[in-house]
Amino acid sequence: MRILITNQKGGVGKSTISANLAHYFASTLNKRTTLVDFDTQASSSKWVRSIKPQRITVFKGSLPLSQGANRILIESRKIVQGVYARSEIVISDLTWFDVFDSEMLLDFDIVVLPTAISEVELIATMEFAARHEWVFQSSQSPSLVIVPSRVRGDQVLKFKHNTERFPFGFLLTPPIIDSVEAKKNFGVKFLLDLKNHKLSRSFRVFCESIEQVARIHFDRIKNDNILSQPSRAKLASSLSYNIKKTDAIRTLDKQKNSVTKLEEQTRQNFLSISAGGRITGRESKNIQKASEPHLGLFQESNFFDNNNLAQNESYAEGTYGKHKLVRKEPQPIMSISRKALGKPPKFLRKENSTK
Repeated sequence: MRILITNQKGGVGKSTISANLAHYFASTLNKRTTLVDFDTQASSSKWVRSIKPQRITVFKGSLPLSQGANRILIESRKIVQGVYARSEIVISDLTWFDVFDSEMLLDFDIVVLPTAISEVELIATMEFAARHEWVFQSSQSPSLVIVPSRVRGDQVLKFKHNTERFPFGFLLTPPIIDSVEAKKNFGVKFLLDLKNHKLSRSFRVFCESIEQVARIHFDRIKNDNILSQPSRAKLASSLSYNIKKTDAIRTLDKQKNSVTKLEEQTRQNFLSISAGGRITGRESKNIQKASEPHLGLFQESNFFDNNNLAQNESYAEGTYGKHKLVRKEPQPIMSISRKALGKPPKFLRKENSTK
């Protein structure tokens, strides 16, 4: 888990919270914890290093503040990812400057904003969170946590009421009460080790709330991932079905149009024959093509049947060999499903070949 404790205002308890929260994860939860101190004053790292035995790994992170936002982003990401590879918990203490890019917040799981409860401090915190609100909108975004710090007992209810004005969502922890004991024990003792003190009890409740926020955060990400997978599969299946359906309908329409044209052309050819007209070479080819077996629509016809030709005084216009041919009255063709002309008679083929 990666936790960033930041605010652009000084004196709100960032270093106190960073050092003592790291002590809670390392001592109470027995996690491999690293404190990354980006603060130029290095107050949190000094507090941790002054107390022995030391169970917290401290890393002093220096950011190139004079080299632009892109360079700062690259350097901070390099430090956090390198430390996170060797730790279970990474807690970063950072004073926010305007030169920083909002994308720096995306490298963390939880972003903690400590704030005092005065009107000026609340407005500054609200403006800071609203300026970077887009970071906390997506399902994989960090969770935003606001911590009322250095609060007196009579100010708790007032602070909770004032946060209702914030135009964005966030998690609100129990307050950390104000006490001079925090300054007295700087570099001497952690707040959780204070005996029978209200500050110790309030800070423990705060640490437990951060642990609860972590569970909420990772459960939300897990649930979002589970819910997003079926929707993507359903969408892909729906698109695939629609595409296949559209292609099938388009193919059927083409086949239907082709068959319709073929029906009309065949009908015209037979009407021409019935009227005593001649078949051109192109029409003969079309008739032969229409009678191909793979179409499944036409069969060989007995329209011209030599066995049924009558030999009488009414002769046909031409003869073939020694046989006298007469024209047989054609039967009307009502549908293409009926038998159609398979091959033209030999005398017609011979007449066409001479042309």
